Amino acid sequence: MPSARRLQERCAVITGANQGIGAATARVFAREGAHLHLWDRRSDGMAAVLADAHAAGSRAFAREVDVTDPAQVEAAMQAAQTELGRVDILVNCAGVFHSAPLLDYPLAEWERVMRVNLTGTLLCCQAALRRMIPQRYGKIVNLASIAGRRGHRRTSAYAASKHAVIGLTRAAAMEVAEHGITVNAICPGYVDTEMFAGVLTGLGSGDPERTRETMLRAVPIGRMTAPAEIAGVALFLASAESDGMTAQALVYDGGMVQA
Repeated sequence: MPSARRLQERCAVITGANQGIGAATARVFAREGAHLHLWDRRSDGMAAVLADAHAAGSRAFAREVDVTDPAQVEAAMQAAQTELGRVDILVNCAGVFHSAPLLDYPLAEWERVMRVNLTGTLLCCQAALRRMIPQRYGKIVNLASIAGRRGHRRTSAYAASKHAVIGLTRAAAMEVAEHGITVNAICPGYVDTEMFAGVLTGLGSGDPERTRETMLRAVPIGRMTAPAEIAGVALFLASAESDGMTAQALVYDGGMVQA
């Protein structure tokens, strides 16, 4: 499909860009004219994402960043501003998942999930907003989840973190609206990513394919969501088409959650 160049010359930071939704978002944004700073704690898959971005004409850079480290986040955001010229868009895709029964949930895993999914989102928002507020323009897109809209067994930390991301999104949106900045969240359902493969292992009874079949029976459209579909929602929220929308948590889950 031909690009409408909806992000022409916009400059975007995308976390968790090594794979999954983050990598798909990077590819879509590059085709739509954006220049990119791609962050991930791991860089093993970044070469292919960078190659696709460069082929689309994007000035794209990759950087290893631990989003739970305030100093790393601030240094990386300053590098993005220096190398791209400005920071117009932030898409927070970095996230982790751990499954365990509530009564036995390991405290170390609880803290890790919260640090990455919630604190990492906060730190990246703060660093981006330090650049966006003076320029009186910005778009922040946070990846939440349908786990932020409903509960599910063995997912206490993940669900709590994603509920909190939605709350953070709405509170941040109210603070920065006067500066011409929008903050929204996306709540995907079952997306066909490496993380979801881990979900199948954690939630199942030792048979991931059987678990997948059981979970998909709860999806009215009867299929997984592709990462590129969520990237398309991120594109809408990062473009001028959504200038009048802020503090929203858009559900894209095949009909599982009905507002």
